[in-house]
Amino acid sequence: MRRLTNYLNSHFFSSFLTFLLPLFGIASLIFFVKIVSMTSIIRIDLFELLEMFFYLLPQILFFTLSISFFIAAVSTLYRLSYEFELIATFALGISPNKILKPFFKQAILLSIILSIFGLILIPQAKQLYKGFITHKKRELQLNIKPNDYGHKFGSWLLFIQGKQDNHYIDVALYSQDTQKKENFILASKATISNSPRGIKLTLFNGKAFSYDKETLQQITFEKMEIYDRSSSRVFHYTEILNYWKEAFKNKKRAFDMAFFLFIAFFPLSSIYLVGYLGITNTRYERRNIFFSSLMATLLYFALAFGVAKPLGLKALIFLPIWMLIGYILFRKKILKRY
Repeated sequence: MRRLTNYLNSHFFSSFLTFLLPLFGIASLIFFVKIVSMTSIIRIDLFELLEMFFYLLPQILFFTLSISFFIAAVSTLYRLSYEFELIATFALGISPNKILKPFFKQAILLSIILSIFGLILIPQAKQLYKGFITHKKRELQLNIKPNDYGHKFGSWLLFIQGKQDNHYIDVALYSQDTQKKENFILASKATISNSPRGIKLTLFNGKAFSYDKETLQQITFEKMEIYDRSSSRVFHYTEILNYWKEAFKNKKRAFDMAFFLFIAFFPLSSIYLVGYLGITNTRYERRNIFFSSLMATLLYFALAFGVAKPLGLKALIFLPIWMLIGYILFRKKILKRY
């Protein structure tokens, strides 16, 4: 039995890498596009790009490892069936349950690893990613270049003619409120700094104009302070236990926990489906095994998303139901025949 286990494992690991590497590459490309799209909001260099990718790496591995295991296990059993090697083992009195046993152990181990990814590493990485984005946005708001168009300060469009030491020279701001009222400010100099209320723009020696369809108002000031209150929303890191405590009172967090657990236990809950799809007598039956595996994977992910969204943690009851359905199919088609 040990030789059979080693034989199955050697075939499985070669198939696993065959599916994992392309899936990892495709997923990495998709996430890289997501990261690159952020450059329209923040400015990052090559090392910061790699740092952002590192934060997304647990999510990439989480999904690709789960999918690769299922497709590779089905593919391994089908290839051995196609070469009549499984039929020979059944003729020697080895049951399909024993064939599945090595995959069962690997599924348990992988599901534990994926649970660690889903419940610990991914939440931490997501928080670090959000913290990085928040920091870069604040940094960008403080890094205003003279004679550059397109700068924004809260709801204001901002233009600066020049810079001298820590002061900006000849500053102009423009905004339009919901009542179509236009506001325009001119100042001889300004400073930008952080404050507890948000990023603060301090204007010196200027004029402010307010215009609507009927009236034009003007004031002259020596000093004016404008706050970007959106920048005051500072990111706070939440410890893992407190992070998941929210799942019992927050629907979004409950969905995340249920969905992550669904994906983490995909290898284990689908183990009998692996036997049902992979073990076959190719002399009497031909099938597109890749298409069948893909459809089963898509059905499982659709079920996970569909029930976790409205039911939250209660949706986890479908995990043993999915495994039971796989066992019933495996028993009726495989165990009774072999």
